[in-house]
Amino acid sequence: MVLVLVFVVPLELLAGVLAFLARDGGAATGEPGVRSPVMALFLLTVVPLVLAAAAFQGKPLFAVLLLAGACRFVLLGVYQAGAPAPLQTVAGWLGLALAAFALYSGLALLLEDAAQRTVLPLGRRGRARLSLEGDLRHQLDRAEREAGVRRQL
Repeated sequence: MVLVLVFVVPLELLAGVLAFLARDGGAATGEPGVRSPVMALFLLTVVPLVLAAAAFQGKPLFAVLLLAGACRFVLLGVYQAGAPAPLQTVAGWLGLALAAFALYSGLALLLEDAAQRTVLPLGRRGRARLSLEGDLRHQLDRAEREAGVRRQL
């Protein structure tokens, strides 16, 4: 959160000020209340779904977060494309549930980092679980075949 406040917020503020100075009201305010087919196309991309599919193998918590976020994006994208207004309300409620789940996930990871053990369940499986609960021998067995490890010349 600190990184967002320190790096992103000032840049967005600067972009907004420059947009107002350039007399570009659309870029400065985003024209609230107006549906945008461009925004619909952006929201209907499948990138979060691809990331969620990749995460399901070892870290299902992150996969569920990405899947819920993708569902919210799809709902908002369909609304931006012309669906009825209640769809936007459903997307908002899903966003609140997603925020609560993300808060739990962040708290669980923070507590785990501080205690050096799993405090709240995160649902790790496979190698992700073994990296925390297994001994060092299991982690080093495959180290020479990991990406980024150079073979002997």
